[in-house]
Amino acid sequence: MRGAQWLWHSCRGHLGLGGVLLAIGGVVWAGVPLSAPQPPRISETDVSPQSRPLTHSQLLDEYLVRLQERLKDETRSIQESGLAEVKLAIRKDGSVTFSEIAILDGPSTLRNELLPLVNQLGPLPPPPVDADVLDVSVLLPLRYPGPDLLDSIDQEH
Repeated sequence: MRGAQWLWHSCRGHLGLGGVLLAIGGVVWAGVPLSAPQPPRISETDVSPQSRPLTHSQLLDEYLVRLQERLKDETRSIQESGLAEVKLAIRKDGSVTFSEIAILDGPSTLRNELLPLVNQLGPLPPPPVDADVLDVSVLLPLRYPGPDLLDSIDQEH
């Protein structure tokens, strides 16, 4: 036992608080940590994309897609074909305070058909951003492309 006592006294100053030496029969085994092992850290790459929270830009993109789908649903009754840009100012409660329609392709009468439908949208879902008003611009295809559009070999589409 003298050897173990000598080993303990001679090594005691060299051991940190994190471990102890175990001496059995004059053989030194290994340093044994006193603290519990730490769980492995989870990195961002360990989390699946489906379980990650959406970023503000992703939330806004999804909001604009839903808005475009709602506009398409509300304007299905329009028989003219064309492409319009619909600009809206949406308050944080979902109410529309401003609307403007620019016809990008199609007859100018298309604007007169679209404006009443856009003005009668009613409240929209609240925007996913913390702002008093969200200004958006959405492309709205209406029966687009129309039957008069020709493809690359001049055949009706």
